[in-house]
Amino acid sequence: MKNLKNKYITILPALALLLAVSSCEKEIDVDLRSVPPRVQIEGIVKQDQLARVRVSHTLDFNDNSGYPFLKNAIVVISDDAGNTETLQQDNSGWYVAENIKGVIGRTYNLSVKYEDKEYASTSKMPPLVKLDSLSMYRALIMDYAIPMIHFTDPKGEINQYYRCLVFINGKQLPDVNELVLSTQFMDGSPVHQFLPIFTHDEDADPIKQGDEILIEFQCIDKGAYNFFYTLSRIEDSKTNPTSNITGGALGYFCASTVDEMTIVAEWKD
Repeated sequence: MKNLKNKYITILPALALLLAVSSCEKEIDVDLRSVPPRVQIEGIVKQDQLARVRVSHTLDFNDNSGYPFLKNAIVVISDDAGNTETLQQDNSGWYVAENIKGVIGRTYNLSVKYEDKEYASTSKMPPLVKLDSLSMYRALIMDYAIPMIHFTDPKGEINQYYRCLVFINGKQLPDVNELVLSTQFMDGSPVHQFLPIFTHDEDADPIKQGDEILIEFQCIDKGAYNFFYTLSRIEDSKTNPTSNITGGALGYFCASTVDEMTIVAEWKD
């Protein structure tokens, strides 16, 4: 999974002020004050996989050293089947479970304690929904084709929220937004949705003939959906994404089911 966007708006007031004064003719000195770091959490529980959590914090305006992993956090995950485990940090910086794995239908609770503060969240793993097929879609104005997913949303309100990760030749492009989708008003219907694979580099096509494209199709709950939906629109909203973690931390906790499917990129020129 690619890292959270490096665009959490912890410095927006200062940036907005800077942009405002830059348009004035008169030169004005601006005091860019430091912003206290905030804890940032990524909690992941996928079906049949060990739970894992990353704890880091945001950085100040002029600090480009990258988001560091935080050590000595107490990270605990429990479920509604009575299982509880304190996760241990491995060499990669992630806190990883040894026993607790994702089970469809279970509710998971996350607790992170760091420097006398506690952050908590809850996420329920929805039923598994599988992709029916993949295809490639090319608009006339595009030089390349993009993948399209095909699936049927089960009848009922449980399976309303989905997330798609795209891997091109085994890698995720860092500037491509992830698709999140609500089928709240398409309950029980077939869904045919293309994935918007566009990058900021206008001189390079992100998908080429013969590329192997893997789609990771996740079913997520509403709290995780709200986070990823607002994250995908962060440039428009100018606010931090809506976290489902209490205590003031940025980030998310997500229990999800996963289906994967691969297609080779081919289209007619």
